[in-house]
Amino acid sequence: MAERIFYDMAHKVWPADVLPVAWPDIGTVTLAPYLGAIPKYEKDNIWYQSCIRNPDAHPPLLFDPAHPYGRMLKTVLQKTVEYSQGHYFVGLPAIVPNLDVLTELRGTENLLMDMIERPAWVHQKLHEIEMAYRQAFDELYEIVKDEDNSMAFGYFMLWGPGRTGLLQCDTAAMFSPKLFDDFVVPYLRQSVEYLEHSMYHVDGHQCLENVNSLLEIEGLDAIEWTPDPQVPPGGSPHWYDLYKKILNTGKSVWVANIDVDDAIPLLDAIGPKGVYLNVVTAGGEKIRPEQMEQLADKLESYRR
Repeated sequence: MAERIFYDMAHKVWPADVLPVAWPDIGTVTLAPYLGAIPKYEKDNIWYQSCIRNPDAHPPLLFDPAHPYGRMLKTVLQKTVEYSQGHYFVGLPAIVPNLDVLTELRGTENLLMDMIERPAWVHQKLHEIEMAYRQAFDELYEIVKDEDNSMAFGYFMLWGPGRTGLLQCDTAAMFSPKLFDDFVVPYLRQSVEYLEHSMYHVDGHQCLENVNSLLEIEGLDAIEWTPDPQVPPGGSPHWYDLYKKILNTGKSVWVANIDVDDAIPLLDAIGPKGVYLNVVTAGGEKIRPEQMEQLADKLESYRR
């Protein structure tokens, strides 16, 4: 894997501000297999098979550094860092805490019922997951961090001095803002306190109603919004007010999936401070490196 990543990184270009980061990972919600979920490897994706059948009898969720999956991922990270020789960042895998991990361990339908029928059990598991998350993060952080203790987080190409990570709860698309405040926000606050820099990934319009709660979390640095296919893309004027709302609270915004033609109107509308643009298309087609460089030249004045 390290050799393949080295070859892949050596044959890519990194135009404009694209962060040259590799993230060796197998699947996503990477903490889930650490805690017992069984990966199901398929041709185009990786899912997890739940492992908590009887909540009352299942043992506590504890981080085990000797877990085969954990040992494998640690070895892959070490080898990838060794191969990189400082030429590119090696990003932390998708180590995220919270309800998405428990969803993989318990199964979505079962967990949604648990939130109503056995809320105390859910809270206990979320506490255990938070503790395991910190242990797993700490172990892998020691491998990927630079000499100045800065690090990259692979997904969404994040970089920061100190522990820098992504937070999310995609499961929130299926329950109310009240349940989000009850079951998600308290543990997000704990994760934000643990991390030195953090960004929350809002996935799909069903989760937008939770943004107000996110804006009240002190210390959360940024919010990323990924529009689903049922709504306008990230660069659309439809979302300008959302971005302004986030920026007005002092948080940064990571704007996903923009067309090159939408970049300048977007910055003119919301301003450049605290804004990261993820430009992926030009006229609806995949953007080429030279088009990215041209856009970067046009946007130079916005950096001042």
